[in-house]
Amino acid sequence: MSTLPRRSLNPDVREIGDRSVLRSIDQHIGQELRALYDEVLAEPVPDRFLALIEKLGSSEPASAEAVEEVDA
Repeated sequence: MSTLPRRSLNPDVREIGDRSVLRSIDQHIGQELRALYDEVLAEPVPDRFLALIEKLGSSEPASAEAVEEVDA
C-alpha cells in the first residue's frame, strides 16, 4: 500500500517534525470511521436487496419482468 504525501493543516507541525500529532489525528479519524462503518454494518439489509440477491442466485435466468418487480 503506497503512502500519499500528507498536507498538514498547520505548516508549523511539519516544520517542527511533530509526527505524533499527525499520528494522533490519523488514529482519531480511524476510530471515527470504524464507528461509522460498524453502524452501517449493523443495519438490516433491505428486503428488496434480499429479493434481488435471491433472484440472482437462482439457477434460472431472471426475466426482465422479475427484475422490474424487485425495482418497484
